[in-house]
Amino acid sequence: MRYTLFGQGEGMCVDRRDVPDAVAHCAYVAVDKTDIVTDASVSAVKVGVQVGWSLKTAQSVVPDLVVFAHPDKPTDQMQQVYQILWNASPFVRTLAHSGFVVQVPAERPPLAEVRGILLDIDEVLHVEQRFRVGMAENPFLAEALVAWSRMERVPGARYYRVRQQQLIISPGVARMLEAGGEADTLWVSQMPIAALWYIPPAQREQLRQLGVHRLQDLADVPDELLFARFGKEAWLWRRALQQVPGGRIQVNYPPLEQRMSWRAPLGEEASIEVVESLMESMAAQLCSELQRVAAGALLVGMRWQTEMAGGSYEYAARTPVYQPFSLLAGLEVGRLQMVGQRIEAIDLYVSELRPLESVQAGFVLYEDAFYPLPQVDRSSLEDVREVLLHKFPKKLHIGARPTFREQRLNAILGGRMMR
Repeated sequence: MRYTLFGQGEGMCVDRRDVPDAVAHCAYVAVDKTDIVTDASVSAVKVGVQVGWSLKTAQSVVPDLVVFAHPDKPTDQMQQVYQILWNASPFVRTLAHSGFVVQVPAERPPLAEVRGILLDIDEVLHVEQRFRVGMAENPFLAEALVAWSRMERVPGARYYRVRQQQLIISPGVARMLEAGGEADTLWVSQMPIAALWYIPPAQREQLRQLGVHRLQDLADVPDELLFARFGKEAWLWRRALQQVPGGRIQVNYPPLEQRMSWRAPLGEEASIEVVESLMESMAAQLCSELQRVAAGALLVGMRWQTEMAGGSYEYAARTPVYQPFSLLAGLEVGRLQMVGQRIEAIDLYVSELRPLESVQAGFVLYEDAFYPLPQVDRSSLEDVREVLLHKFPKKLHIGARPTFREQRLNAILGGRMMR
């Protein structure tokens, strides 16, 4: 099973290098171009500043608030956090420069592993930065746990502090730690409607006026009333009650380009004959990283420098490339374009990464275990076809079925031949 961690950062949209020592322990926020708060430091959150407020509202709460512009890319601290997560698990998704979702495969709740991750994260953050992390049975429940905890204490959940980082364990996972057994997701039925981020605020207020305060109350509302007030999409709101453990996330880390480089020592350039073996080694390492994150590349390329000239070559693949032989085959044209006798430098890179789609084979469930179905040979299929044709004559068609015009033409030709 994959246990999911959803992390929401505070103060993560401001780089440590941009914070002067004089305000290192003061409340600060990051705002976008419309002066809406996109991130708040630990001190700002403690006094009540919330993401989504206008800057004027935040400054009315904290008059001496320090303001920074929202960054165009993740800060150095956030990049270090992503690397820590990726070192622990290949299933990492980054969220809006200050959050993450990561899945940790384990048979039992990985409490020790999660504590180690948070300790490593704490080492790279300063006092005004921290994460609130929820560990739950699937990605939706992990995010719901963090959203719920910001409104009220979640009944049955466990709360931990790992130095400055906050960890919340869902009631279902907490029961697994205490008594064992299977994961139980029924706890989400008591989640407040006000914490359901996927329902627009105006419609949440209308639900409150109808007396719907918890997710379980939503199940008691008649379908006709939901449809009349909110439309058909309101029926999907109840799907939050139908949670199953596990689930998958859309991996988007590491970044969309992977690169391997080789440089010859100064004055010790290698013979051009070793290029093929160098590329094989570099391609194997690149593909190993791709396979680790279950991704393939739609664009592969190379750059080189010999004693005579440099060059580059790119190849766009129709399907994601993740095997060394496929990568090398696409770059063979570039390798043949090299001129010279000595190689000084060579780079191999892949970009436009896409998640690989799994292909499910046939399995049969027997005694609580899955076994592959044996391959069916053609003779067995023919036997089945004969039985079906005997039972349902003229109902089974193999291949393309002729159109009405083709059938009419065949009938006319058949009539002429009979004459």
